[in-house]
Amino acid sequence: MTVVAYVSLSLLALAAVVGVVSIAKRSHLGDRAVAFDMLTSVVTCGLLVGAGVWQEVLNLDLAVVLGLLGFVASLTIARFVESQVEQE
Repeated sequence: MTVVAYVSLSLLALAAVVGVVSIAKRSHLGDRAVAFDMLTSVVTCGLLVGAGVWQEVLNLDLAVVLGLLGFVASLTIARFVESQVEQE
């Protein structure tokens, strides 16, 4: 179980690095929003894997809150991008 946990956490860390690089390099707001949503999902999955490995109940609460905040942030950015497209 420990090997699987460390491999999955390593892959999630690699995905987080790719997400941060994608946020830094993209110029369009929509691309950055997708990368931010992916990064939020990766961090949420990392919290859930950590909760399963180390039996920390607090990580479950943090994962739920982070998932909800990521969802609301994605909706807000999508509405902002849509309003910018309509103005053009």
